[in-house]
Amino acid sequence: MTRPEIVGSRDLGFSGWVRDNLPKSNTGFSVSDLDFIMWNWKTNHVMLLEIKTRNAVPRKGQHLMWQRLHKWIGAGIDDDWTYLGFHLIRFERTNFLDGRVFFDHDEVTEEELIQKLSF
Repeated sequence: MTRPEIVGSRDLGFSGWVRDNLPKSNTGFSVSDLDFIMWNWKTNHVMLLEIKTRNAVPRKGQHLMWQRLHKWIGAGIDDDWTYLGFHLIRFERTNFLDGRVFFDHDEVTEEELIQKLSF
């Protein structure tokens, strides 16, 4: 059974600390959070996911960072593991009930997304 989520809102304390104390982006330093790392330790599959709501799109720097992470992980993953990629799930609004949903750039139904994420 999957454990229930304990906190319903995101604490932004560390995010603020990073912004206040670490190098600024004009130095080349860049920070991005990652929404989900999904893995199946029985089948040795792993996937990284970023979630955007309200039809948001990744910022250029975020997109470049993901491209590089995808390349690096794909090139260096253990031989007995399968890297299923770094993917973007974009909700037109906030969920399946109030708008369209896209996996990378393709519109998907809830059932199709379940299939893609059930590895």
